[in-house]
Amino acid sequence: MSQPLLFLIADTGGGHRAAATAVARHLAERHPGEFDVHIVDPFVTAAPRLGGPTTGLYGPLIQHAPWLWGALFHTTNSRAAVRALDGTILRAIDRGLADIIRKTAPVAVVSFHPLLNRAAVRARRHLGAHMPLVTVVTDLVDVHAFWAVPGVDLVIVPSPGGADRCRRNRVPADRLVQIGLPVHPDFTAPPLTPEARAALRVKLGLPDPGRFTVLICSGADGSGRLDHRAQVLARSGLDVSLVVICGHNRHAQDRVRGLRDASGRPVTVLGFVDNMAAWMAAADVIVTKAGPATISEALCAGLPLLITWFLPGQERGNVEWLVGAGAGRYVPGDAELMDEVAELAAPGSPALATMKAAVRQLARPQATAAIGELIRTIAQRRA
Repeated sequence: MSQPLLFLIADTGGGHRAAATAVARHLAERHPGEFDVHIVDPFVTAAPRLGGPTTGLYGPLIQHAPWLWGALFHTTNSRAAVRALDGTILRAIDRGLADIIRKTAPVAVVSFHPLLNRAAVRARRHLGAHMPLVTVVTDLVDVHAFWAVPGVDLVIVPSPGGADRCRRNRVPADRLVQIGLPVHPDFTAPPLTPEARAALRVKLGLPDPGRFTVLICSGADGSGRLDHRAQVLARSGLDVSLVVICGHNRHAQDRVRGLRDASGRPVTVLGFVDNMAAWMAAADVIVTKAGPATISEALCAGLPLLITWFLPGQERGNVEWLVGAGAGRYVPGDAELMDEVAELAAPGSPALATMKAAVRQLARPQATAAIGELIRTIAQRRA
């Protein structure tokens, strides 16, 4: 009989659900029938009045007022602020989450979102339950104080910087483990041969499978003026193929629909896709924002990264981490972006080879499996 597992997420961006889904898929494929994984957004099911504004405002906020997001991040990033918010606004979720746990009766609860960890601790205490609580941190470096909850049994972090910030917020060292960020297994496939990559490009409909390919994207919300970046590269005269994936940003997609480069070749423009791993496998370099999920997926796919922008507060450390390791470069300006793409696209580019070597060192393709197996071990002890 399958044992129930409860994975808690919130759809503020796509990374939390993607991480939970990746771990759930690993468990289903590696241990079929052993667990019945429930992926639940308590803000929607338990506190819709709070959840609607929380999830609905995320996309517009980072699109139009990223400075405000940064201000909120820094203002709330302290133990005092966490206690204040957790003791007032976020209490709205407690009763509903306790009901979810009671009905599910999980052998373990795993939180993939910072605002759900303390509520899970309170729910366990209220129910007098004994199931283990695990936190999987889905931010890379700048881990907010909301992630750090000493009352959970285990906190899984993706980087040394993340571990350091959790320790500063009083998570005991023996409850911390550094593994990596879980990504869908498709991103961890072995590198393609040049022939296989050319065949994949043909399958994806790219007009010239032999040309250096630049993938432009910016998370599920398509934020950060990615349409402008595409137009800049299209006008640059560089001998590259361009693929623009706009996610849910229909306005950006409309602005670049029908775009052609300086030679008249069409630019491939798409909205939200469910085969991002294939597009990353087909590309030579990715132009994107500093989102933790995209960074981890690109590293596992072997792609050097050109970072055009980051969310203030939450993602600044990601840029410093990537650039410091040599796996990415920060290119906020148009001239910088064109210059970097020109350097990397040059035949036999030594810069591209150096970056690819750094990407291999930084990637954690085994993170999903390691996290899944650790959760399985913890759940088995409880069962």
